[in-house]
Amino acid sequence: MPIHEKIIQTIKAHSMLQPGDSVIVGLSGGADSVVLLHSLLHIKAELGIYQISAVHVNHGLRGEAAADEDFCRGLCEKLQIPLQVCHADVRGLAAKESLSIEEAGRKLRYYYLQKAAKSFDAKIATGHHQNDNAETVIMNLARGAGLRGLCGIPPVNGNIIRPLLDVSRAEIEKYIAAHKLEYVDDASNFSPEYTRNRIRHTVLPAIEAAMNPQAVQTIANNTAWLRADEEFLDEMACKAYEDVVGDATLGVPLAIDHLPLPIARRVIRLAISQLSPTKLSNITSAHIQSVLDLLHMKTGAEAHIPGLVAYKTFSNIEIVLPEAMQKFATYPLPMEASQFIPELSMTISVSQAPPDKKSNLYCTKCFNYGKVKGTLILRARRPGDTIVMDSAAKPFTKKLQDYFTDKKTPKQKRDSIPVLACGSDVLWVLDKHNPVSAKYSGDTCWVSLWRFF
Repeated sequence: MPIHEKIIQTIKAHSMLQPGDSVIVGLSGGADSVVLLHSLLHIKAELGIYQISAVHVNHGLRGEAAADEDFCRGLCEKLQIPLQVCHADVRGLAAKESLSIEEAGRKLRYYYLQKAAKSFDAKIATGHHQNDNAETVIMNLARGAGLRGLCGIPPVNGNIIRPLLDVSRAEIEKYIAAHKLEYVDDASNFSPEYTRNRIRHTVLPAIEAAMNPQAVQTIANNTAWLRADEEFLDEMACKAYEDVVGDATLGVPLAIDHLPLPIARRVIRLAISQLSPTKLSNITSAHIQSVLDLLHMKTGAEAHIPGLVAYKTFSNIEIVLPEAMQKFATYPLPMEASQFIPELSMTISVSQAPPDKKSNLYCTKCFNYGKVKGTLILRARRPGDTIVMDSAAKPFTKKLQDYFTDKKTPKQKRDSIPVLACGSDVLWVLDKHNPVSAKYSGDTCWVSLWRFF
């Protein structure tokens, strides 16, 4: 089947474009992106595409970068296509965010493409093809990805479309020759420094030679089947997540142990995505399994996964950012003064008179002024802390450690919960799930929390 027909078939099969849509092509100058641009221009009228433009991101990593940019300018001028050129500091971003050059380049490339897409109200078309898809599957398989990773490159991902995904590299090369198209070769595509290149030039050819000459096509066929399975399981997992988890801030209930394993794994993945979608790219099936293993471990057990910490409580598996477990700072609170508390995003004030201001008031507590010796302090717990509790008979003193134990507060959270204290006497535990204040009578000292806007 001719490439043009394949591309039209792929676009229609995945509803990539609708009549009137505009398209921005990510143009590197390589064979893939040149063929993509050339092909879309030929089928523009048939598909009802409103406008086609291009974006070239100059990574500045190679000596040929300037020549590649010039080539793209010349090509778009010849084809009468609007071109936007962006210069990216890939090495700077890689150093700043501790990324590989590949990761930093990809991140900046999509940043500029999305920026252009927003300004042109267009969809983004990239030149990923069938061989790229096969390489991705092999790489994900070796890294330990689950079914999602074995689905390969998605044909559609938000506003990003991949019209060449059913076209092989061999077909692209034939198209180049048939239409006598010029393109630029990226020398880095042959460097064994990059994982994908080793798969492209060593692993995949070995599979084709030893097992299946049509391995690329076979993998493409398999990804289509696996993607359908994955979409079905995802639907079931979303329903299970709503039924079992509900409020993600309360953790994942231990009841997920009763779910089928494929669904339980996806529920954990959904919980991670709710907390921090950006972390998912580094989460493998082994990481997901380490979180699920907590179900059969003692309370307080932890699993450390990239950028996150999971731990088991009496009823849940909590998944949090490491900073959520950091020790709360110390803030002196002088009488008749206010102090902004960054961790709470609120201002706390102390005075002998009740607050008369109603706007932005979050919460107010009052304590026996005569019991306050010196300056009140908002801080983390300390050994020996006690709190006066109320009871039907009379108030009694309790160790703060025992209070946390009775409330089943996870050990991982205790240092991050602020307490209002006078010496070792705790007056107020500012736990959003289990707030409690000491019980005193007599002249009052008012402590108020104000929302910060």
